[in-house]
This record gives sequence, structure tokens and C-alpha cells, in this order.
Amino acid sequence: MSSEFRTTEFAALWPDPARREGFLGATYGPVWQRFRLSPDLNRAEAHEFSPDWAADVRSWVIVTAWNPGGQYQAEWINAEAHQRLLQRVSRAGVTPLLSFNGEQEWRETALILPGASLRDGIRLGREFAQAAVLYGVGRRAALVWLGTDRRKVDRGGVERRRAERCRVERYWVHDVNAATAEG
Repeated sequence: MSSEFRTTEFAALWPDPARREGFLGATYGPVWQRFRLSPDLNRAEAHEFSPDWAADVRSWVIVTAWNPGGQYQAEWINAEAHQRLLQRVSRAGVTPLLSFNGEQEWRETALILPGASLRDGIRLGREFAQAAVLYGVGRRAALVWLGTDRRKVDRGGVERRRAERCRVERYWVHDVNAATAEG
């Protein structure tokens, strides 16, 4: 078979298992409405929780500038990076909502970008050297694992020149307070 008919190999790397577990175990969102990522949703939960900040927007992105590449940084370095992210988002005309990713020593200041597209999230995540961003539509969320290439991203998360792709894992947004009340 000639090379022009060979299938294209999926180029995105699998995330480090420990890092992936950290993302899946973390909470996200503003202080008044924290959530976790859950692979399934039972019928009772389906109508009980919908993030109020996502009610009137088509899609949303959560991105941070803290701890690029998963490497712990001093708080002042993270604060400066967050200010650069905030300026970048403001220049684009987006009004962000303050959010937090994670807890305790890995609690990172983040931004919810109402109305942002998947492409917006990928670009910002790569620009600020993040391992992943969250992209959502309503109660559905995708954990989008990014490569380290910061160049312009084409449709579908593919960088044209290198065919670098993102790895996407789909989840439901699960209310942290509901889980606390049940337990």
C-alpha cells in the first residue's frame, strides 16, 4: 500500500497516570459552586445540578496559568502568570469568572471563560504551558490534554504543521455539595 493511503496515527500522548488521577480527583469552579468530573450520571442527578455560571452560555472553558508543565512554582510567580492570563483574556474582550482548580497545596487560581470555544481553550492552555484545560457545554465537560507546542492550533485541536492533537476525555459535571450531603 502506498504511503498516501496509510491512516494517520493519533499523535497525542497519554497523560502521566499520576497527573491524570490528580485532575480527576480535583474539584473545579468558583467557591460557591464546586464540581468534580464524573464518568457517569444517574437519572436522579441529571436534573438536580446545573452550574449557574453555565446557564446562559453555549460553552465554557476553565484555564489556569499556575504551575506550567505541572511543575510547582512559587506563589508570586503563579500570581504574575495569572495576571498575564487575565490581561490576555481581557484584551480578547472576554469577561472571566474567578475559579479554582484543586485543593490545598495544589489549589490553583483559574478563570472560567463563558462563551469560549474549544479552540480558545487549547490556544490559551498551550500559551501558558498547561497540561490540560476543561471545556464544557452545560453539564458536560471534556478534560482536554494538551501538547507542549504553543503554535497556532487549527480546527479540532490539530496543529497543521506537526499534526499534533489533543487527547479528550468526556465527563459529567458532578456537584461536590451533593456528594458531601449524601455521605
